Amino acid sequence: MKAFITKIFITSLVLLYFYSNSSYSQVGAEFPIEVRPDSCFALGFSEDNTKYMIVMRRDKSSGADIVVQFHSKADHSLIGSPIVLVPAEDSDKGIPQVSFDGTRFLVVWTDGQNGGIKYRFIHSQTFELSQLYNDPTLPVFLGGIKTLHYNQATNRYLLISSIKSQDGYFHIYNFIGIDGSISSSNPLTNILSRKELSVSYAAGKFLICFVPVSSFASDYEVMGQLLSENGTLIGSPFTIDGSTYPSDDPLFVFFDGNYHNCFFPEEEPTGWKIYARRIDQSGNVEQNRILVSNDGHILPFAILGFGKILVTWSRFPFMNAPGIIKGRFFDLNLNPLGPSDFVIFMPKDDKFPVGSMGSYDPSINLYYVYTTRATLSVTPDSAFIFVNGDIYGVPVMAPTEVEDERLASNDFELYQNFPNPFNSSTQIKFSVKENQFVTIKLLDVLGEEIAILLNQEKSKGAHTINFDAAQYNLSSGVYFYKMTAGNFVSVRKMVYLK
Repeated sequence: MKAFITKIFITSLVLLYFYSNSSYSQVGAEFPIEVRPDSCFALGFSEDNTKYMIVMRRDKSSGADIVVQFHSKADHSLIGSPIVLVPAEDSDKGIPQVSFDGTRFLVVWTDGQNGGIKYRFIHSQTFELSQLYNDPTLPVFLGGIKTLHYNQATNRYLLISSIKSQDGYFHIYNFIGIDGSISSSNPLTNILSRKELSVSYAAGKFLICFVPVSSFASDYEVMGQLLSENGTLIGSPFTIDGSTYPSDDPLFVFFDGNYHNCFFPEEEPTGWKIYARRIDQSGNVEQNRILVSNDGHILPFAILGFGKILVTWSRFPFMNAPGIIKGRFFDLNLNPLGPSDFVIFMPKDDKFPVGSMGSYDPSINLYYVYTTRATLSVTPDSAFIFVNGDIYGVPVMAPTEVEDERLASNDFELYQNFPNPFNSSTQIKFSVKENQFVTIKLLDVLGEEIAILLNQEKSKGAHTINFDAAQYNLSSGVYFYKMTAGNFVSVRKMVYLK
């Protein structure tokens, strides 16, 4: 009960901030994850039912540590101190990958091409660390976001990594068992590619998206390869997006329940843009090439919420424009929702945000986005590197306006009330596929009826109830609303903040 009350209190503060302290009213108050004198970078993200996990690289004078930090979903308080998975060593560790099997988190990293692969399990409740697993015979690089996936059906992890050649990388795959065993390596393709890639899963198959190169500087296409969960290649590599312009990488792909959605940047003569392609479960690519933003630079990421997708990306400092993280909401068909691009993170303390990741909390209908703010530095050999990184998170609320014509009218459906949490009024939307007598009841946490909100025949289409909790003398807390229409029954949860 204490944790629940704390969550309600923090949620209330967050919602107040949405409307009082942001240029975009749906972006809330930032909270720090790792702000220290040393330099940290958020490189991996996972979660269980009660907490989020950020995998970080903490730079040291003689190398870098791979550490993880847990923080509570209830109030974003940090849970303990950062857990060091490996002490400072060679700093070339690539991008650590993380996944969750329901009991333990697995974090995988590498010391670089000659250092082999390393990984450890972390118990989600006790935070007990497993032994350090190390395969020095696997000289790989890790790149991209979410290239480690746990598969519940096979009870093992898939890891996609890369072997470096003179002009690029060749991708390979391994399976890691929950006992720490690792399979032999298998080539994913024989196509020379960029190191960064991304993986999603649906219906017994993985989709691996990557960017091929014909020379070290050219990256004009986005390609995909299907892989069965049992480790068999399905068909040949296929083109997801062909282009005459460079910079299709790094990319990001995820599955929304119906389609794989692949997001990628592109440098065109008129400026940088972010695009998307949708791929069905059989590897068929939709013809429509979707423009996500004409004001994006790199590092797209997408978060699936209830019926909406929040897409984020980084815009680097350019001319007199600051470096920022931007975002936009889309429906499940990648039609834009709400206003146009909006700013999620601005520069702070002479550092600008780069890269983002995040999650959706259905209990309070909020998206959470994380970033690293850092300083851009130039090395003696003219290479660009990021230093002095700090890690922050922020809540983002989905657009409030939902056009009734976009609600499904060809079926019965009860939608999540909005806003949620609310004080003291909220909207409950529903649709019916034919003229039908509809009843909507308000229930307490024990399922007992409090009030009947609707009890009448409704015509085919979408409808809205305006619910004002003040009329029913309710206390703050969790309630449910139940819709019955013929044989259709659906229940959803709402949170009232008095």
